[in-house]
Amino acid sequence: MCPLSMVENGREVEILNIRGGRGLCHRLNRMGIYPGTRITIINNGRPGPLIVALGEKRFGIGFGMAHRIFVNVLK
Repeated sequence: MCPLSMVENGREVEILNIRGGRGLCHRLNRMGIYPGTRITIINNGRPGPLIVALGEKRFGIGFGMAHRIFVNVLK
């Protein structure tokens, strides 16, 4: 288990835990990102925003937000 902000480009991950407040969890839920979801890292622009893919959708996630999302790296 590691923060999303530390995952390399091109890796697929499964969301395990979100350690944030209601606002962060609500914002991510509206994007479709919650525990159990699988996403792919398109571009990890350390320390800037990350671009992630969820199916055909692409999202930008800030570095601080990504640091509170804990994932399991799948491939």
